[in-house]
Amino acid sequence: MTRLAWGITSAALVVAGTSTTAHAQERPALDMRTWRPSTDPNASLVIEPAVTPGPGVLTVGAYGHYSFHPLTLHMPGGSAVALRPLEHVLGVDPIVNLGIGQRFALGATIPVILYQDGKSPLPASVSQVPSVPTSGFGDLGLSLKGAIIRNEQGGFGLAGLGYVSLPTGDRAGFSGEGAPTATARLLAEYTLLVAVAQASVGYKLRTEHRTWPDATAGGVRFGDEIPWSVGLAMRPGVFGIDPGNRQRFEVGLHGWLPAGPVGPFGSGDPGSAALSPVQLAVSDRIELGHYRDTFVTIGGEIGLNQAVGVPAFRAIVGVGWTPRAHDLDGDGIKDDVDGCPEIPEDKDGFEDSDGCPEIDNDDDGIIDREDACPNVKGVPSSDPKKNGCPIADADGDGIEDALDACPKEKGQSSTDPKRNGCPARDRDGDGIDDSLDKCPDQPEDRDGFEDEDGCPDPDNDRDGIADKDDACPNTAGVRSTDPARNGCPSSDRDGDTFENDVDKCPDDAEVFNGVDDEDGCPDEGGKPLVVIDAKRKVRLASPIKLAGTPALPEVDPSSMPVLRALALELHRHPDWTLAVGARPGAGADAQLDALARSFAIVRALSNLSHRDGVAETVGWDAVKNQPQAETGIAFLVLVMPKPSPSAPAPAAPAPAPKP
Repeated sequence: MTRLAWGITSAALVVAGTSTTAHAQERPALDMRTWRPSTDPNASLVIEPAVTPGPGVLTVGAYGHYSFHPLTLHMPGGSAVALRPLEHVLGVDPIVNLGIGQRFALGATIPVILYQDGKSPLPASVSQVPSVPTSGFGDLGLSLKGAIIRNEQGGFGLAGLGYVSLPTGDRAGFSGEGAPTATARLLAEYTLLVAVAQASVGYKLRTEHRTWPDATAGGVRFGDEIPWSVGLAMRPGVFGIDPGNRQRFEVGLHGWLPAGPVGPFGSGDPGSAALSPVQLAVSDRIELGHYRDTFVTIGGEIGLNQAVGVPAFRAIVGVGWTPRAHDLDGDGIKDDVDGCPEIPEDKDGFEDSDGCPEIDNDDDGIIDREDACPNVKGVPSSDPKKNGCPIADADGDGIEDALDACPKEKGQSSTDPKRNGCPARDRDGDGIDDSLDKCPDQPEDRDGFEDEDGCPDPDNDRDGIADKDDACPNTAGVRSTDPARNGCPSSDRDGDTFENDVDKCPDDAEVFNGVDDEDGCPDEGGKPLVVIDAKRKVRLASPIKLAGTPALPEVDPSSMPVLRALALELHRHPDWTLAVGARPGAGADAQLDALARSFAIVRALSNLSHRDGVAETVGWDAVKNQPQAETGIAFLVLVMPKPSPSAPAPAAPAPAPKP
């Protein structure tokens, strides 16, 4: 409640141990309500429409409302409540409205206070403020609205609204000004199909300015005001929520600013903030009856700041009756059969019986007012006389006869004016005219890559892997035994066998020297784990160890850094292939066991390199004279000859067979 209460801090309200002056007992003649209903039958709780109801349209109704804590006074300099002159207010506002011609409307309303009360948490001997009357009347209000820009078919609308109040209200019940007031407002709205955005601003003139609680003790001065409002209304029927299209949901903000003698936004007076209320309102308006002559509005509002008359909440229920000729939009179609009862039919000879205007009769994307052929589907044209009209196309191939080289034969478009609109000459049947086909005897493969030239592209990315086997056919990559990775770029940019997402230095290759060889970053010191001299002799810092069984051996984890170093050297020399041989032992399966050991190393190198063909198994006789032979496993570097410019590139080596 303290967020919404009026924060007047007047020393005249409460002074401990001091009797209250006569000023504290005087009740001001002020209307403390921050809401009055509109008399317009199409209005929401807070938004006044920029349209008038129409000639002779009479509306009668009433809005009942309940406000909780609409007026609260606080202790000086704090949030403690000193007095609540108004705590509960229950009232009803009868309304009447009459449309005059197409552009004007008169309205009247008089507030009736059915019950209200207030109380003070302080003893009466201290507050000295008598209670308010429990019932009474407010000031009679009269309004005149005039439409300036009418928006019958949607779009922008503008209107002016004049409002005067006459001092018929109870001066002691915070429901009457005690003097006449006058308000002028400018109303604007924009309608787009089922949504309406509205706004208003104006000026309220008080013929008498008042200060309360006390002019000598920092009271608030009540003078002229600048009322404002913004809102949005929408019919939910478009979303299927209300098939009968009888409801309208609305949300709005409204309030005012002090204009004089106090300036807006706190300028000129410390109490002006209390005179700048901002309230949020939501409502649902429902049309009832066969002809929708009766409407019910249910809603409420809350205050968003501390200001005069802003309640903790206000609940509102309104009901009205608008007997009419049952043709709200005046298009000659009764509302009960009118598909758009609030939007007049355009009467253009196309579906004029449904009551809805058709902005594009032929549904060709060109609105009727710009369509030279509004009832025949056509095409856009810069010529206003041809815009929206069908093109002259005798053979129906979509090419205008004036540009068709074969106007009586259905054909296809061509950049060659002599072939445009003519049947295709297409020997290879790939749908590309021979005049445009760079390979007229080879059909295009239609794989989404350079499909306009007429030539098939068996290897789009030219990485030596046919598209049918390439998992990344449009991105050059490397061979892999994994079909899901074959032809895709390596996931190891620097070739040090660590994939990019775990490589702390993905663009700088590891130096395998026994110093932090598992982080992917080069480190100084140590000795190289692999040395390949100028004669391509391979020497390892330590022999490769194998684990597992003789039939299914695998590289021991302790030897993986050495294999990673070998894989890095092979990455740096893509024309190298490493031959791996193992010395056979004794026994009937010695040769097979030796082949299994060498294949375990080949398989590990292929996995680390993320590509096939980097290594292959060979017999022991091929490597027995190489360094490391005494360890039982030796290596030989094979160099693949470079192809001549005229010779095709050799195929990548096939993976070694499994033992």
